[in-house]
Amino acid sequence: MSDKENYEKVRITTGGIISPLITLALLIVFWRLGQKWIVAPVIVFLLFYYMVLPKIVRNKAAKFHREALQLLATGKSAAVPDLAKKQFLLQLFGPTGPIDAKLGLAYSQIGDHEQALGCLLNAIPGAPTHERPALQAALAKALFVSGDLARAEAEGRALLRSGLQLPEVLVLVARSRVGLNKVDTDTFGYLDEAESSSPSDDVQLMIDLTRIEAALATGRKPRDVPDGADSTQRFLRVWIHLVRGFLRENRGDQEAASKSYTKAVREGKEERCWFANVAHGRIEHIGRTTGATDELKTDDQIDPAMRRKKKKRR
Repeated sequence: MSDKENYEKVRITTGGIISPLITLALLIVFWRLGQKWIVAPVIVFLLFYYMVLPKIVRNKAAKFHREALQLLATGKSAAVPDLAKKQFLLQLFGPTGPIDAKLGLAYSQIGDHEQALGCLLNAIPGAPTHERPALQAALAKALFVSGDLARAEAEGRALLRSGLQLPEVLVLVARSRVGLNKVDTDTFGYLDEAESSSPSDDVQLMIDLTRIEAALATGRKPRDVPDGADSTQRFLRVWIHLVRGFLRENRGDQEAASKSYTKAVREGKEERCWFANVAHGRIEHIGRTTGATDELKTDDQIDPAMRRKKKKRR
C-alpha cells in the first residue's frame, strides 16, 4: 500500500454495480407507464447522491481531519470526541476510519485507553501508511494498560521492525516481556536503546520501574523508585505505587506494602488498568497470609458507618 492511499478509497462492490442498473430499469418502466412525475425527482436525487454528496463528504472529512489534528497537536485532545459527535454527515455517509483514528489518538492522550483500544482496532486496517505508526504506538500502549501483554509485545515489536525506534514503545515491549517471564538480554537491550534515545521524563520513569521489576523477577538487588516520582498519566501513577509495594513486600514490610498497593487500587479505579488489578491481588494475598484482611480494605470496601466510627476514634 502506497503513501497515496487514503481512507476515502472507493471499493466497487457487486451491489454498487447492480443497484444503479436496477434503478435505471425501474425508471424506464415508470417512464413507459406514463409516471413521469416519479422519474424527474428520482433522477435529481440520484444525481445528488452519486455526484454531489461524495464531494460534500470529502470536504467534511478533510475539515474534520484538519481540526482534529490541530486539537491533538495543541494539547486539546479532550475536545476531539465532541468534535467527532458533530460529524453527522460523515457518520451517515463517510468512512469511519478517519474518525476512529483521531478518536483513538485523542483517547490515548487523555488516558482513556479502554476507549482508545476499540477505535484504534477499527482505524488501523484502513489507515494510510504515513498515519499508521502513531496509531500502532497508541494501540501497543492501550493493549499494555489493559493487561494484554502478549499482544502489546507483538504490536510493539512489529512497529519497531518497521524502523521506528520510539522510546516509549521500546519500554512497553520490554515491560511486557518482563510480565511474560522473558527477562533476557533482548529485554534489557530494549531498555538500553530506549534510555539512549533521550527519553521524556515519563519514559525515563517507565524505564526505571521496568528495571526494578526485572531485578525483582531475577532475584537481583533492585534500585529504589526515584524520589518524587510522579506523572500526569494515571496508569503510570498506578504503576509507581505498585512497584513501591513490590519493593516493600520484598523487604518484608507487608504493612507498608499493603498501603502502597491500596494507593494503586484507588488511583486506578477510574481507569481499567491491569496494574491496579495486580495491586488488588497482592492486597488479598497479604490479607490471607497475615490474617489482616480487614485492615487492607480500600475506602470503597469499608462500610460507611465503620468509616465514620474510625474518624471519631482518630
